[in-house]
Amino acid sequence: MNKPAEIHDAGWLRKRFKRHSRELFRLAWPVMLSRLGIVVLIIVDTIMVGIYSTDALAYLNLGNGTFIMVVLVMAIGLLMGTLIHTSHAFGAGDYDECGRVFRRSLPYSIWIGLTCTVLLLPGEFYFTLAGQTPELAAEGGKVMTVLSFGLVGHLLYVNGIFFLEGLGRPKPAVVIMTVGNILNLGLNYVLIFGKLGFPEMGAVGSAWATTILRLLMGGATVLYLFTSPTFHRYRLHSYRKEAWSSWRAQREKGHAAGLSLGVEVVAFAALTIFAGWIGKMALAAYGVIFNIMTVPFMITAGLGAATAIRVGMAKGRGDAKDTALAGLTGFGLGVAVLLLSGAVIYLFDREIFSFYTDDAALILFSLPFIAFTAYVIFFDGLQMVLGNALRGLGETWIPTGIQTFVYVIIMTPLSYYLAIPLGRGVLGLLEAVLYASIVSVALQGGHFLQRTRAAYPLIDKR
Repeated sequence: MNKPAEIHDAGWLRKRFKRHSRELFRLAWPVMLSRLGIVVLIIVDTIMVGIYSTDALAYLNLGNGTFIMVVLVMAIGLLMGTLIHTSHAFGAGDYDECGRVFRRSLPYSIWIGLTCTVLLLPGEFYFTLAGQTPELAAEGGKVMTVLSFGLVGHLLYVNGIFFLEGLGRPKPAVVIMTVGNILNLGLNYVLIFGKLGFPEMGAVGSAWATTILRLLMGGATVLYLFTSPTFHRYRLHSYRKEAWSSWRAQREKGHAAGLSLGVEVVAFAALTIFAGWIGKMALAAYGVIFNIMTVPFMITAGLGAATAIRVGMAKGRGDAKDTALAGLTGFGLGVAVLLLSGAVIYLFDREIFSFYTDDAALILFSLPFIAFTAYVIFFDGLQMVLGNALRGLGETWIPTGIQTFVYVIIMTPLSYYLAIPLGRGVLGLLEAVLYASIVSVALQGGHFLQRTRAAYPLIDKR
């Protein structure tokens, strides 16, 4: 007996909007906490190293904010197929396929992590090629080399939480991340300042704390998935050899997401390099400002991931109108979250920056730029939500093309021109991010509306 067609009237719209809003919050808050947990790790590192010394803060920002961030974010993007395909399979009620998605991606994440480690070991060499001073190249290179050893653990953790989020079960990742943040605080204290018999290592000590923690968190995530009775229905232990070509679609989602995220982070890494060319003070200031921007961005990334899940599940059911409504609801909630975040940064700029350092000269130098980030994060966060909504639709390369155009063709040369030839410094870097993000929102938003055009109007005409 065929299921009767759903009536898309005003009552349906109210019901589904409330449902999507409720489910987005249910999915998003633990995802946000998980993403924020990653940011809190970085914030704690930045604050504690900033307390240690401004020079060490510049080394940490260079070592952690350029080449390693490019490779890590691209690697995370390569695993995005785990989230998308798990949510599609779960929405369709295919639990066996959910398990297959994870079994494919587990060794894949290990292989990617080991490859990244090998690529990133010669840190000082890369920074020398990038035109940094011998001091910055040597010290930033040490930080990057140490961080490279923890990438396998980080990708195991990310792959595990993508699988959990695709199932609509993101809360375990919050527990693991919360414990990780507590451990990070202690490890930083011991290794940065040289306590309990350990040598005083400054920025390199913070890098070792991060590496140890990433390995522990990756191992804990995999152990939980394989031992919890909750996941027995997905038969994660039932290894079955599959041809490489049989899961090409899952990898392609990751290829597109990895390239898209990689393009964006390459562009932002270029901005860090430009800040280093301006001077050590500009590099330290830009690193802290970028760190502040990351908090609302990661909150929105959590909302974006939840939006991708809701869009993917609706698409898996074959409901075009509900698919469109899921994306629009995520976008609307993103607007609300980012307005609130921007207001907090704008009103409490000095207080926020003072958490990172007590260097009066650095604070005085940076304050003119911080309030401006309130505008930047609004559009930067919205383009993240829209990109995830498109990937929830199953889009592969269009979002990647948009990101490449916006962040490579527009933002990178514009940031250089504004910051250095025009002499606008750090403010010029931020202005370029703002203009590029506005273009990204317009292009991705327009494409989402185009892809879901058959669903409009959302209420059926009578």
